[in-house]
Amino acid sequence: MTETKAKEQYKILLRASLTLTTFLFIGLVLIWIVKRGEMLPFIASLFIPNEISILSAILIGLISSLFITTIVLVTFIKTRTELPQTEGSDMIKKIMIKPSGVAVSAIGGGVFEEFLFRGVLIGLFIGYSLIVDWLVILISTFLFWVIHVPQYKGATGILIGVFVNGLIFALLFYFTGSLIPPMLAHGIYNTSIGIILAKKYKK
Repeated sequence: MTETKAKEQYKILLRASLTLTTFLFIGLVLIWIVKRGEMLPFIASLFIPNEISILSAILIGLISSLFITTIVLVTFIKTRTELPQTEGSDMIKKIMIKPSGVAVSAIGGGVFEEFLFRGVLIGLFIGYSLIVDWLVILISTFLFWVIHVPQYKGATGILIGVFVNGLIFALLFYFTGSLIPPMLAHGIYNTSIGIILAKKYKK
């Protein structure tokens, strides 16, 4: 890799990392606004499952990631889905050709996106009634979908997949009470897709 390409790759990874870190920052600000003096106990509670063991939460995350990844890969292969020609998709292709890019995607999606969209946006606002809970889940899933639209604009199948995945991640958090399953499922999914994209787009 030439020095110019290495610098370009570094800039792209830095941009992606800063974008993903913004989710963590926004989540912490929202927790501070709503919980004030109870920030740390609230954050800790996001990782403790309601009525299952931590091992069960881990297993649920692993099994879910296998299920989601398999369904998405089979669907994309059968339908010959390609990433659209957008600036966001071009950035994804450039990020995924390096192991560091796959790691940024796995950690960023698995940790930072889940922390904000599931842990904070759902965790802070559920528990009032079943209707409110489902409304919060749908709003959180919609917002998760919205941030992915620029990357996949014009690729209807991918955008449907993003919404469905977001809903699955939300339900994993809602029914287990822990971020462990959605973080694992999302992180492993992003890693798997990243490895496949790396093989496909690496030149």
